[in-house]
Amino acid sequence: MKKSGLICLLVILFFGHYCYSQPEHRHSIALAAGAVYLSDDKVVDPGVHLEYAYHFMLGKILLNSGSSIEMIFGEERHIGLALYMGYSPLKGWDVGLGPGVMFEGDTHYYCINISTSYGFDMGSFSLGPAMELAHTGKHFHFLMGLHIELDF
Repeated sequence: MKKSGLICLLVILFFGHYCYSQPEHRHSIALAAGAVYLSDDKVVDPGVHLEYAYHFMLGKILLNSGSSIEMIFGEERHIGLALYMGYSPLKGWDVGLGPGVMFEGDTHYYCINISTSYGFDMGSFSLGPAMELAHTGKHFHFLMGLHIELDF
């Protein structure tokens, strides 16, 4: 996990150093709520996903880096933490990838997180669908829901 955290930090610093134009908004906070499928338990529980992102440009490419926390409300405590790098292939659409850790009861697992969301623009707010997958290599959880994002 230390290596993947160091790699993410180096990538952020590299991209940050070579940025030479600015996005419309530098920061965003998003909250997604929805149903989460847990592969171990084969159940669907409610969950929320909160994330912070810093947006920057690399030439004409809109990128972002950030962190997130996910809480799943089931019989057993499920909390996920992640760092990620993201890309916006189209205005309003974000795709992210990064390392994370899942805490399930008294155990924890290192995982890879993949997320995507699309926000319909409403000024400083956007609203739309979101999906997030955290996979340990043995099991996973998958969130599908609705997210609201505040850009500033």
